[in-house]
Amino acid sequence: MSLLLTVIGAGMGVGAAGFSRSRRSKAAAKRLGRAVRRTDQAPESRSTGLVERLDERYQDWVQKRLDPMIVGRTRTDQMARLSGRESRVLSAEERRGNRNLALSLSASVLTGTSYLAHLPWLLPGVWGIALYAMWPLLQQSWYLAVHERRFSLLHLLVLYLGAMWLSGYFLIGSLGLILIALNRKLELLSQTVTRTQLTQLFGEQPQRVWVLMDGVEVEIPFTRLGAGHVLVLNAGQPIPVDGVVVAGAAVVDQHRLTGESQPVDKSVGDPVLAATLVLAGRLQVRVEKTGSETVAAKIALVLDDTVRRQQVRFSDQFRRLEKTKWVMLPAGALGWVVGGPTAMAAMFGCNYLMSLIPLRLLTLLNGLKSAAERGLLIKDGRALERLPGVDTIVFDKTGTLTLEVPTVAAVHPVSGWDAHAVLTYAAAAEAHQSHPIAQAIVAEAARLGLALPALGHAAVEVGRGLTTDIGGSRVSVGSERFLRELGLDPGDDLDETRGRVSALGHTLVYVALDQAVIGAVELAAGLRPEAAETVAWLAGLGLKRYILSGDQDAPTRALTKALGLDDCFANVLPAQKAERIKALQQQGARVCFIGDGINDAIALRQADVSISLSGATTVATDAAQIVLMDNDLRQMRLLWALASGFELSLNENARLARRFSLGAAGWVLLFPFKFLAVELFWGAQAPGQDAPW
Repeated sequence: MSLLLTVIGAGMGVGAAGFSRSRRSKAAAKRLGRAVRRTDQAPESRSTGLVERLDERYQDWVQKRLDPMIVGRTRTDQMARLSGRESRVLSAEERRGNRNLALSLSASVLTGTSYLAHLPWLLPGVWGIALYAMWPLLQQSWYLAVHERRFSLLHLLVLYLGAMWLSGYFLIGSLGLILIALNRKLELLSQTVTRTQLTQLFGEQPQRVWVLMDGVEVEIPFTRLGAGHVLVLNAGQPIPVDGVVVAGAAVVDQHRLTGESQPVDKSVGDPVLAATLVLAGRLQVRVEKTGSETVAAKIALVLDDTVRRQQVRFSDQFRRLEKTKWVMLPAGALGWVVGGPTAMAAMFGCNYLMSLIPLRLLTLLNGLKSAAERGLLIKDGRALERLPGVDTIVFDKTGTLTLEVPTVAAVHPVSGWDAHAVLTYAAAAEAHQSHPIAQAIVAEAARLGLALPALGHAAVEVGRGLTTDIGGSRVSVGSERFLRELGLDPGDDLDETRGRVSALGHTLVYVALDQAVIGAVELAAGLRPEAAETVAWLAGLGLKRYILSGDQDAPTRALTKALGLDDCFANVLPAQKAERIKALQQQGARVCFIGDGINDAIALRQADVSISLSGATTVATDAAQIVLMDNDLRQMRLLWALASGFELSLNENARLARRFSLGAAGWVLLFPFKFLAVELFWGAQAPGQDAPW
């Protein structure tokens, strides 16, 4: 039975009420954490434990069985792939919504039993459930009237629903409770935000770490690590703290936090940050900040606060459409004159804007399913509505327009040597290394078909480079500082090259044979194969295009010029990225930001529409509204097509709703069964809400 589609819109109010959403997510997370840990605490009462176990089983069933039926198995699997776990950690709001759905079903059963078995004493229970389900809606209506002093469509909706219950339409009302709860659930599923990731440090933290105590390396639990400890880190390990290097040297990849395109050298006295990675070498780091005090964790707190501030109430979502609320007042008065109070309340339900809410949601959910099947994970359906209005595209540079693994831009031999010989020695020395620089050099040698001589013995890493024996000769590969530490002089042959490469933001890896430098390999961030094509297509749409990067100015401007973008912003810190986006918005721009790193997360939250790629950091995919699951920028064409189709579908829905609104109003004024007729008119609009392709 297609009943109470208008009431579906009330679920927006139930879930979007500012009161419930103003509760801090951290407090909810703490409560959830306490619930999870109760098995390790003192036993509680048997009844409480039973209720909790039943609730956990029910929540698990809803997530594994019901949710995939609603949003599609493909989209559910994509969410699991991004989170790295089979089931999401449900927020307190989602869990409450699932419980409301069960209670609403109970109300329908109680109402039906009361009528069929003539048990009127069951109806007070139905009233109690109805009041519980609609309480947030009543709260928000009160807040709008008393605190904001404004009249809203929400008030008309409350009057309509209240009159229905007071008029004795209990069965329709109880079925409406199901639709209220179901609508709220659909709304949450169409605006999925993995908040649990935002309040945690980025990536998996180690269970145990090695620290230096009295000159001896000791393994301790990570939770015991504190300021003043000296943490020992080896190649391949993520850095979980903010600190200062007190011994050793290493190459550290910090592009996902700072946006720098190339790894950086770290030695004694240099700072290191959490959420970065040791690529090569070995470090001893004096811990200065852990947990919530690190730079990365502070970004997480800003993100968490942004999530809360971006929640929108039902009445605010449709504020620009509320002009018809004044038309409905004389319509209600006409209903009173013709048919009394019942007709007046039923006329309030004839407002076509109320039916647009569930119609929009039905179309949206079908679109999300189809998008997921085509490799687009749309976590927040509101992005589809905003996308056609976007006039500015802002790209992150490193990892979004460029590839994470660098490429060999050129080989610069010194006088008396050729490029192939320099590359051969460099590739042979790096052949057994796994960091990106080594991979790029070895890959270039393989592309050119160079035969690599065998290593005399295993390479010895010394932080910024390595030294090994090849064919009886000593080969050293690394940075300029590394060679100078070995007593080798890079000479004057590469001075001009060094300056030019530095200005471009590229990296020089020097190659020395015995005691002489024979050349250098120039490394640059490789451009995504589809980047130029995608940027050109966006230019054809008439959109402004920018780069927003934490990388140096020279490489950022070089890429801006190469791709034909309008402008760029370089050397931008993570928090400043969001400020840049905000500044563009204050100038009237509607911004779509595309990023992949931890340093992009706040800007992703600030933008009107945010996009990330499936290979991005967990924080970026958490923060983004849309994820390109094929890790290909060309999927943006498909996304724009979907958004355009969705906009057309909404316009068609509006035209359809106006016609049915007039039909419903005519029935209310002329015929009986007024509430039932209104719901049947709205229900007749539901079929045919297909995916907007």
